[in-house]
Amino acid sequence: MSEEINSRAILKLAFPLTIIIFILFTKWWIADVVDGSDGVMYGFPLIYKSPAFYTSMAEQYFIMEFLIDFIFYFITVFAVLSLTNKFIAKIKLKRKLLIIIYAVAGIIFGIEALMATVFETSFLIKRDFDIVIKQTGVKFYFSNKDREEFNKLHQ
Repeated sequence: MSEEINSRAILKLAFPLTIIIFILFTKWWIADVVDGSDGVMYGFPLIYKSPAFYTSMAEQYFIMEFLIDFIFYFITVFAVLSLTNKFIAKIKLKRKLLIIIYAVAGIIFGIEALMATVFETSFLIKRDFDIVIKQTGVKFYFSNKDREEFNKLHQ
């Protein structure tokens, strides 16, 4: 019974942490689109967000890749929390801490949802164009390293 309760507690913690980590940390890809322009795309392990080709400031999201990426992140976070709980230290959640984590996840998700819907964003089931990868790297939400590398390629 305590194993089941502990799994539920880990599950309650894994979901908001997945949202936070998914939005704040990802991989950037500088890629040439076959028969199109190049751009900086985002997602790990698959690209789920890229610039739209029909107007500036717009982005396109690929639903299948997004779901696969989110499930990958969730499984990873859940596994890390479970292994930590089992082998390193028991995870004990205080209600106030869990509320703070959910609030942070909600705020970050709200900001990301706002940014995804303000411009002329398109949502596609799957990416329908081929790409050639030029360069990749890890992105923290507030970092501009991806843009700096993209600009270096165009000097």
